[in-house]
Amino acid sequence: SDLDNKSYLSSMASDDGIRSTNNDATQCKAWCVHKNYYPDPYINYFCPAATVSPKTPEISRGYYLRVKVIQDMVRWFVRHNKTKCQIVSIGAGSDTIYWNLHDQQLLPTIFVEVDFAQVVMKKFKTILKHKALSSVISNEKLAPVNGCLHSSRYHLVALDVREKKSLDKLKELCSLNTDLPTLILTECVLCYMSSRNSKDLISWGSSTFPNSLFLNYEPCNMDDRFGDIMIENMKFRRCDLVGIKSCKTLAEQEQRFLDAGYTSAKASDMNTVMACLPSDDLARLNTLEIFDEHELLTQLLAHYCISYGVKGGVAPPDISMTPPPR
Repeated sequence: SDLDNKSYLSSMASDDGIRSTNNDATQCKAWCVHKNYYPDPYINYFCPAATVSPKTPEISRGYYLRVKVIQDMVRWFVRHNKTKCQIVSIGAGSDTIYWNLHDQQLLPTIFVEVDFAQVVMKKFKTILKHKALSSVISNEKLAPVNGCLHSSRYHLVALDVREKKSLDKLKELCSLNTDLPTLILTECVLCYMSSRNSKDLISWGSSTFPNSLFLNYEPCNMDDRFGDIMIENMKFRRCDLVGIKSCKTLAEQEQRFLDAGYTSAKASDMNTVMACLPSDDLARLNTLEIFDEHELLTQLLAHYCISYGVKGGVAPPDISMTPPPR
């Protein structure tokens, strides 16, 4: 029917919008690296320096904190488990954390990246094109199988995680070991899923992996005018934050993990993370570029959070006090 067609086309447009957020995030991260906020020798393979457009200092600081807190917690998890663990990154996009972990000799037993088919194919072609990327995955010739890339350690998988049967398939596709401590990472993913779909995904994590950490970064505290503007901006870009009901407060962020079977949970907004930056790191940031939009940055950071659920394992160190990288 016309109604079904409209619904289908609307869903497709929304998926295109979600895919475009990967390009935006990669651009912002590449600009951060260009401005020396943090090192990443691999980002320019996915976003050549010549294509990077300048970003405002408050956006760069926000992305620096986002990358830092996620990387610190991932490194903590791998070290804590002496690399005998698994990482499943959902909505991984053009993320480079696998290659950076390799350089730090912190690769887990299994590393899985999941995303839409178009995003996965683009990433696969980039990996194939650059020996610096492909040689870290395998010495053998890499070839996709059913749109996915599998090696002994690294898996790049095209799946729509909004479908429950896809999640069940993921375990078999990547030979995931349910006995190993497992980190599930979602970075600005759940907010684009319906509350039912995100609950299914979080529940899948807790029911499949009895020893697991589910780490999530996304918008929060959206019940004010600043939040309204963020939502309107995303809609303008054909990108509906359909999961926004679950992003309203930090307490609700924690509760969603407890409701899904995790035994403990914690959520902190990014101002809390910013407040715990070592003074020398803050001084370093102040040397990178002129910055005077402190009020805007505070507002921006109040509307993003890092949250996690823990089951069966040890909770990470306090979310706002992540250890400095070694």
